[in-house]
Amino acid sequence: MTERVPQNVYQMFVSSTNGHGELWITRTTWSNLCAKIKSVGEFTGPPPYFGNPEVLADIYTLNGRLQQADAVIPVPGTYKTWRQIPTPVWWKG
Repeated sequence: MTERVPQNVYQMFVSSTNGHGELWITRTTWSNLCAKIKSVGEFTGPPPYFGNPEVLADIYTLNGRLQQADAVIPVPGTYKTWRQIPTPVWWKG
């Protein structure tokens, strides 16, 4: 069994979307929330932190109710806090 290599939000964004498409994440401290990444600022540095650009997301409950629009994702460069999740079944995008 291959162990999954941890990624930060920037790496998830690059590997899952190549800068296009959708990325959904959750925070290890959230019990009933998820976030859809709306934008990632310009990459000005090398991986894995890419110059630490700002990341904006909409935060939802797990049943699809918007909790906060355009939230700044704190510390997106950390490897311990954020996990990629599948697109929720309720999302109509």
